[in-house]
Amino acid sequence: KLVLVDAQGFKDGLGVLQYLPEFIIKPLLEVLRSVPLRQSANKMSYFNKDNFATEDALKVGRLHCFKEDWISGNLTFIKAGGFSVSESISGIGQPTLVIWGDNDEILPAEDKFKFVDAIRNCNLRIVPECGHVPHLEKPE
Repeated sequence: KLVLVDAQGFKDGLGVLQYLPEFIIKPLLEVLRSVPLRQSANKMSYFNKDNFATEDALKVGRLHCFKEDWISGNLTFIKAGGFSVSESISGIGQPTLVIWGDNDEILPAEDKFKFVDAIRNCNLRIVPECGHVPHLEKPE
């Protein structure tokens, strides 16, 4: 079985970003790991912001940004053009469960239905009063 949790699958590539020179991309990556941007993403991730968009959640959400190879790894990812998987989704053959927070502020709401339309044996579970991370916010 395959379980997709608020998955990004229908936004292919990175547009013009992959063609920008490194001296422009590196400062953008610094912004990406900045406290204000991460705090905004932290708040967007949850429906119940008071309980989940905490200072601890912000710290955990930024941990990967400080790995030694984070900048170089992201540069490689960007230069490669990012993910392009939307055309492959219809080829998923195993039973698939898509779990989606009904109040996801990060991904387009219509994407949850695109998975159901594209995957033959797919069930959708919409989690009410839940944001982008239902596995954390509503694990039950």
